[in-house]
Amino acid sequence: MKKTTDRPDLYPYLLTAVSQDNVLPLTSVCNLGCIFCSHRQNPPEVNTFRLPPLSVDQILELAQFLDPNQKVIIGESATRLDEGEPFTHPQIITVLEKLRSLLPDTVFALTTNGTLLTAQTIGKLKALAPLEITLSLNSVTPAGRQLLLGDKNAARAAEAVRSLKLAGVPFHGSLLAMPHLTGWPDMEETVDFLAAENARTVRVFLPGYTARAPQNLRFPLSLWPEIITWAKKKTDQLGVPVIPEPACPDNLLPQIYGIMPASPAAGAGLQSGDIIRAVDDKAVRTRVEAYQAARQAANPRLKVERSGDTFTASMTKERGQAPGFVIHYDFATGRMDEVAAEIRRHRAKAPLLLASEFAGPLLKEVAALLSLPANSVWEVKNRFFGGSIRAAGLLTAQDFLAAAREAMAHQHCDLLLVPREAFDHRGVDLCGEDISTLTAALNIPVCAV
Repeated sequence: MKKTTDRPDLYPYLLTAVSQDNVLPLTSVCNLGCIFCSHRQNPPEVNTFRLPPLSVDQILELAQFLDPNQKVIIGESATRLDEGEPFTHPQIITVLEKLRSLLPDTVFALTTNGTLLTAQTIGKLKALAPLEITLSLNSVTPAGRQLLLGDKNAARAAEAVRSLKLAGVPFHGSLLAMPHLTGWPDMEETVDFLAAENARTVRVFLPGYTARAPQNLRFPLSLWPEIITWAKKKTDQLGVPVIPEPACPDNLLPQIYGIMPASPAAGAGLQSGDIIRAVDDKAVRTRVEAYQAARQAANPRLKVERSGDTFTASMTKERGQAPGFVIHYDFATGRMDEVAAEIRRHRAKAPLLLASEFAGPLLKEVAALLSLPANSVWEVKNRFFGGSIRAAGLLTAQDFLAAAREAMAHQHCDLLLVPREAFDHRGVDLCGEDISTLTAALNIPVCAV
């Protein structure tokens, strides 16, 4: 795998992560050896980059490009940069303190495995509120942690969870669904533990694997619908949203999945299954639009449908505060408008929209809203990575080319739209191939939206 730690080469990726996604990369260093780590499964052609711990000055330089009105994300993947464990950074508390001075009111969203979160560190974190911590626990049992993470000191992460609760620091939990390795009881115990320790939500991720993955890591995809059903039952049982990701909704109905305890949504009497029809008298078309409208408003009034009846729910919250209801992510209406704008700009009569296998059903719903025929959407199979990889960000130009040629063998197309997640700030995919190769090969305009 091609790797580099040369800062001039990395700077454009760092700048893109910060300025476009509000992601602040600190390091690619990690202190665990997770068997499911995606970096081990990548084909050699993939261009990703490892980041040494940045200096405090380098981090503060990048921080100048952050949007203070959006939460700052630390510890998650950014463009082509391998994510690491933020608390391995030797000056993590200093970094956070200086960031807080620079951004006094901005939420810092940190993702951590929790093994380095001592009670003393958590005490320092509490003074840096507002924070939103996601603790990737994966398993709470000693056997599960040894198997999945190579963690021989299982008590550390569990103690970190308890310390977060004791300190009153809000946090979310997460785990990769691996019941075929750990057994269902391990996954159940982990979710129950997180809920009992006041996790705001628990996210359960589908384990993606490539064609290069060893057989024992190949999650049986036939299990995923069962896990989606199980997660909903746990949500109802525990009163805490247990969220399968991806949930793969096949419609745009603005329906609430779950309610966080002691949240504005809970105070307004909202329930799982409620459908949001309007926010402050403005109709909403998708789940994302409903959530964003409720988040951006102060004390919003929601028109809600429940069991065929319609009523108004008044929410008490500040502008920009999370409403506390959980939805499955579907499609941002701003992106829908971008699709429509590109079609108008090119005066296209027969646009072709390529979608990942995960997003295909949703994009067909979007196409219908844009008065496009169903055959304008074509799902793209991931031929490069193979395995269970279905997400747009891991598709390549060659994947798109194969799908477009297949579609164009059946129908006329005069514009190709592809998901922007597959390309970096230069319009280059994970293998280093430029999006312009699609235009040259197909002889039609190609746009990433």
